[in-house]
Amino acid sequence: MTRIRFGFAVIFQSFGLLRKTKRMTDAAFETHLMQDGEELLGKYCWKNIESIEDLSMEYWNIRRLEREQKEIQGKIEEAEKILQEAHERRAEAADRAKDIGQELYERREELFATLDKLKTEQDDIKTEAQHVKRKYEAFRMKARVLQEEGQGNTEQYRECREKLIKLKDTFNEFKEVLMNVENHIDAEQGDLNELQARIDLKLQGTKDETSESYSQISRANKDITKYQAELGLLQEEDSVLCREIGRYLNVNFKDPACKKVYAKHSGLLEQLTLLRDSVAWNRKLVERISK
Repeated sequence: MTRIRFGFAVIFQSFGLLRKTKRMTDAAFETHLMQDGEELLGKYCWKNIESIEDLSMEYWNIRRLEREQKEIQGKIEEAEKILQEAHERRAEAADRAKDIGQELYERREELFATLDKLKTEQDDIKTEAQHVKRKYEAFRMKARVLQEEGQGNTEQYRECREKLIKLKDTFNEFKEVLMNVENHIDAEQGDLNELQARIDLKLQGTKDETSESYSQISRANKDITKYQAELGLLQEEDSVLCREIGRYLNVNFKDPACKKVYAKHSGLLEQLTLLRDSVAWNRKLVERISK
């Protein structure tokens, strides 16, 4: 919202043409955009804020997080290297025992391919289900706001409730499909384990080596999953700190020290300033309506 549009909105309000819900929605949406922009500004500028005392804590915390993230990234790379080497050793052991029969190997590769396809399908379903869940939460909040505002008998509220029912049904359908896929994965994994047991029995001399390779693969996969989770937490903490830095620069944009920090990103700061003003005007309009 610009200053001119704010002026028109005040005029329209005098004729009863201003909608409180729309202004609240606009303010919430623009606040979200502003927070994202502040986080981006913080990521761009954090290395230049050491001299700003008010941001000292954020600066040194991000320095620490950067170091910890590099350390964990190094652990991930090391685990991935171990995983790759274990796969190569497993493949070499398999090549040394080709006399056990090409048919068993071909069947195993088919099972690997099937499992990869099923796991991709599983991930896709989870992504779609999560998208539906986010939409459901959004409509649920909308219904709650409408009900709190005394609009529980309006067409908009009824449409919102109908949408919630449809989204819930869709989510349940995704859950059922996901369960079927996971059952299929379990069945294929069982076949693969059984087949691998048959191969191991035939490998004899290479059985121990193959078993060790699979153990290393399992451990490496677990390590990668653990380190990625730790890295995700650090990145989330980093994002929060960058958002705080961006917010400080946004609020104190006239401060000479801040100007020096965001000098190369003044265009982004201008957009944040416009968003901050727009949010303030929308909230002011809501306050005028509530009086």
